Amino acid sequence: MNQRAHWAEIQTLLSQPYVVLDTETTGLLDPEIVSVAVVDAQGETVINELVRPAKPIEPQASRITGIDETTVAGCPEFPEVEPKLTLALDGQRVAIFNAAYDLQALQNTYARYGLREPTIEAWCVMKWFAVVFGEWSDIRGDYTWQPLSRAAEYFGVEQASAHDALDDTLTTWRILQEAFRRSGDRVVGMDPLFER
Repeated sequence: MNQRAHWAEIQTLLSQPYVVLDTETTGLLDPEIVSVAVVDAQGETVINELVRPAKPIEPQASRITGIDETTVAGCPEFPEVEPKLTLALDGQRVAIFNAAYDLQALQNTYARYGLREPTIEAWCVMKWFAVVFGEWSDIRGDYTWQPLSRAAEYFGVEQASAHDALDDTLTTWRILQEAFRRSGDRVVGMDPLFER
């Protein structure tokens, strides 16, 4: 895909209904959700929930997110949150920064309780931004993935609290809005798009 088509992709995404999702999890090993947030195409919060997982939260995950066993002790378990989350996601185009990881967390958590996963069309903002940022890796033979903080800096949007599900969804939403604004310039070939 050439750069012009890559920038046009953001216009295609945002021309249809979509939501933005982020999760915080128990850690890297078979992750389950401990926090989940969804915002709609207008940046309005649809869901923002802490979840008491069925498995322990890994210490490294707690250090990153600030969420530990005490934080979620009085929170609902996933089956109580699931109906609202499924309603927010089912049949939707869902923009996710690092979609593979969040989709794994969703799959693991739904499976843990024997619940049907929502049918979604996931779109990975991180992979899209890797091409935009343009740092090629000869070792990987692909563009290097960048963290959400770098995408926020690139597009000049605020990231108030990294590794907070709601703030990360809002940061991703703001990135999409700014990318959409810039993509119109890019499609007609205006160089200022790449000014940071």
